Amino acid sequence: MLDIRGRTFDGGTVETDDTNFTDCTFNSVELRYAGGEHPMFESCTFNGDVSWRFMDAGLRTVQFLQRIGNDEGGQAFIADLFQPGKYFSE
Repeated sequence: MLDIRGRTFDGGTVETDDTNFTDCTFNSVELRYAGGEHPMFESCTFNGDVSWRFMDAGLRTVQFLQRIGNDEGGQAFIADLFQPGKYFSE
C-alpha cells in the first residue's frame, strides 16, 4: 500500500487504488477507483466539487449493484447489504 500524508490535491484526478491517505486535503478533484485494494482516508478534508469515478472492476461492481437495485426486491437487498457496521470479507 502506498501511504500519502499531509498532501493537498487541487483539481484533476487522484487514483485511489492501493493507497492510504492521511491528513490530506482534496479540493475539487475526481477520485478514481478501479477495483484494486481499498483506499483508506483518515483525517482527510474534502472541499468543493469532489466526485468519484469508478473504472474497470470497480465500475462493473457498481453496475452489478445498480442492476440488482432495479430488480423486484432489490432495494431491500441493497439496504441490507449496506447496513452500518456490516462488512464482508473473503
